[in-house]
Amino acid sequence: MREVVFSEDVKNGLALLKEKLEIIQGEKKAKKTLKAIVDSLDNLSIHDIGHPINEFYNVECPKNWYLLYSNMNYFVYSKTKTKITVLKMYDYREDFIYDLFGIEMRSKESKQFWGE
Repeated sequence: MREVVFSEDVKNGLALLKEKLEIIQGEKKAKKTLKAIVDSLDNLSIHDIGHPINEFYNVECPKNWYLLYSNMNYFVYSKTKTKITVLKMYDYREDFIYDLFGIEMRSKESKQFWGE
């Protein structure tokens, strides 16, 4: 069983997400949603879930970096034999590939259509 550790960025992101969810869903539903997210991250200690980023997206990155999708959020984590470190958290609408690797995944047409 591996230890699961959250970076400060992820801790802060989860706290902000909790606040947003309480506004959108109400306190009771927000707690349930946040629990589902944290439970999926805790499952990393036992189960090999998630996708290796370097294979899934064909990018240069450490081979022990993985991606987990949970409740409309992406989590980037590193894995060793004894420890899981959750490094980054992204909303499903964020371009995490660009943030992590500087690779533009959107076409010119898409940018022009959305006026970006």
